[in-house]
Amino acid sequence: MDRISVLRVYVRLVEVGNFTAVASEFCIKQSTVSKWLAALESEHQVSLIDRTTRSQRVTEAGHTFYEHAARVIAAYDEAVAAIEERDLEPRGRIRISLPIVFGRIYVVPLIASFLRQYPQIEIELVLSDRYIRVVEEGFDLAIRVGVPLDSTLRTHSLGESHRRLVASPLYLKAHGQPKHPNDLETHECLVHAQPGQKTLWTFKHHQKSVRCSVRGRVSANNSEATLLLVRQGLGIGLLASWLVDDDISEGSLVTLLNAYQPPPAPVRALTPPGRHLPMRVKRLITHLRTGLVGSI
Repeated sequence: MDRISVLRVYVRLVEVGNFTAVASEFCIKQSTVSKWLAALESEHQVSLIDRTTRSQRVTEAGHTFYEHAARVIAAYDEAVAAIEERDLEPRGRIRISLPIVFGRIYVVPLIASFLRQYPQIEIELVLSDRYIRVVEEGFDLAIRVGVPLDSTLRTHSLGESHRRLVASPLYLKAHGQPKHPNDLETHECLVHAQPGQKTLWTFKHHQKSVRCSVRGRVSANNSEATLLLVRQGLGIGLLASWLVDDDISEGSLVTLLNAYQPPPAPVRALTPPGRHLPMRVKRLITHLRTGLVGSI
């Protein structure tokens, strides 16, 4: 029984809370996950996870063991990385998930320069605004703008994307300008939402946060589609500054509620949790972080 592998499985079991998911992640049988957990508990004469047919609960001892095991895994991975990175040329394939618009405008050009720098690396790009499952779908890296839905993934900050609240003169002539964020509840707002989600927009005013619930006849999971609809006067949009600043300069869009600032959206690289990060992925993250400085 490889103790490092056992500790990895235990750490993920605590984080994910599902035997089947962990078995799938490590390409082992569910019975193997159960056997390794039982071996840990037997060796140390302690219950780490209380489990029934319907649920499982990490014990107090289990939480303590998890904290130490996670540190052991991190230290081991750092040691392995230090050995692997000595005088080695990064090589291999990186499978990357990108949001369509941000990926096309900002990330793909940086991928091109990265490939020129590292000729032994291969890249598979998957552009989609769907929130993919990084581990289950076999991705090495996902770039996301906004707060990730999966809190178990490792996050690497790449920067922040500022946003603007905008509408067209055509829309404002017909519906008037909102004076306060709460006024947005009576306006047509073009939202970026997943099915069944309630949309809340947040603004800051004198260090205080103001949240309002918004809705509209149209929702879209693509920011360029939302921009086109805003230009056509069909509603108010909350969009990235890099997407709308040209329209604002040309006068085809107008910024609204300028005293109320929407918080910037974090831009992050997401990688599978609890795993050694290959040198090629680390190099790419560093390349993206450097390339995006001052761009978004």
